[in-house]
Amino acid sequence: MLVFVAEEIVRRETELNALDAAVGDGDHGITMRIGFEAIRDRLGQLDPATPIDGILRESGTAFLGATGGAIGVVMGKMLLAGGKALQGVQEIRAPEFRLLLTSMETSVAATGKVNPGDRTILDAIHGAAAAAAAGDSGAKNLDVVVHLSASAAQEAARSTADMLCRVGRASRLGNRVLGHPDPGATSFAIMLRAMHDWITSPITADTQS
Repeated sequence: MLVFVAEEIVRRETELNALDAAVGDGDHGITMRIGFEAIRDRLGQLDPATPIDGILRESGTAFLGATGGAIGVVMGKMLLAGGKALQGVQEIRAPEFRLLLTSMETSVAATGKVNPGDRTILDAIHGAAAAAAAGDSGAKNLDVVVHLSASAAQEAARSTADMLCRVGRASRLGNRVLGHPDPGATSFAIMLRAMHDWITSPITADTQS
């Protein structure tokens, strides 16, 4: 699934760079591509029997090692936190996915020292985690929970276009950020949508059955 996500992020590099160019240095897509290419390469070297927590930890370490800047640290630590939260887990089902999102939200808030509404990647993660939690006992299938989370993340990412930036260099741009969705939030929404596409693809379904 993470390899599939990596391929989608690489495919969307130009789009993410364009979003970032409106509010930053225009290199967000480059950083995300480099980080996920590192993840893809690292996962290709792992023993197929590597557990879920190991996969997430290796992914986080690869992202951290390959990238720089704030998003590199945030994304890397987010994946490491996911690995710690799912330690010993043998299969990701709806409850485990909710736990994964919660751990990611906690990590990003602490690492970036940000809150929902600050116009960052956290807005998309918070929206996704809240949607997953709202479905709690009702949504038991992984594909349903991931779909709800991905849709909420997309909406949250779009809503950042109406927010002023409160942290980082973009905070100095004032009203000029309005009308442009946050690149980090958009990236996370892309990640979740790719996860859902992978889970529901016929090839994946055949493999799981």
